[in-house]
Amino acid sequence: MDLPSPTQSFYAGEFRHAIDDKNRITIPSRWRRDEAEEFILLPEANHQFVLVMSPEEFARMSSAAESNEAVSARDRRVFLRQLHSRAQHGAADRQGRLVLPEELCKRIGLKGEVALIGGRGRFEIWNLQRWKRAHEEETPTYQHVANVIGL
Repeated sequence: MDLPSPTQSFYAGEFRHAIDDKNRITIPSRWRRDEAEEFILLPEANHQFVLVMSPEEFARMSSAAESNEAVSARDRRVFLRQLHSRAQHGAADRQGRLVLPEELCKRIGLKGEVALIGGRGRFEIWNLQRWKRAHEEETPTYQHVANVIGL
């Protein structure tokens, strides 16, 4: 398993924050840097949540898809076109507030209190009710894998 470099962010944990009337959400202080940060916002393929990652993490993901020979050249081109067309730039200010695009909030159902879920080099923003359901549904899988790996 590759460990993140000292300059790479590592997101772990679950936090609940509210989206304000300007579609801003405060990134948890543990996840923030001391300066304004750039992010790539990407709706998950089934529109369950928003993936938030650094441009570098997005570039790594894009490169991995581009070089994956298990996928046909045509499918890679289509995927990459769709991936890049769905991605949006975002920025967090010095206070750690990230503005989410209005249409993305509507599509995913983000309003009021939401869940921010750490995921190593990226994090997810979920509609709170949807997250509670997914967490409950996924717990048996987590428990199974934890037992298999001896956790």
